[in-house]
Amino acid sequence: MTNNSNEIKFGDVTIKILSNSADLTVSELEIPVGAIATPHHHPHEEVNYVVQGSLEFMRDGETQTLEPGQSIRIAPNQVHNITNHSDEPGVVLSIWTPSRKDLIAKLP
Repeated sequence: MTNNSNEIKFGDVTIKILSNSADLTVSELEIPVGAIATPHHHPHEEVNYVVQGSLEFMRDGETQTLEPGQSIRIAPNQVHNITNHSDEPGVVLSIWTPSRKDLIAKLP
């Protein structure tokens, strides 16, 4: 991913906004080798679909490793994060509803 006006950094993770409306935000996350996204929560429902890499997802303290083609749902306000223990960068398609206005406000 190249640095441009639709990208935001969240620690080591790059969030590229692909589409946004009042009800939905679609993004691509790039998770470098060894990266750990800080545990966090938000009022949005979230679905993550793994495109590349083997990634560990944590939800409310329980972990699950997902491979390409697998997905996981994160409930609103559920504490979660992503860790990349693999030897290749991870790529995840993330979909949030309603829109992530907080992220959109951080775009350059």
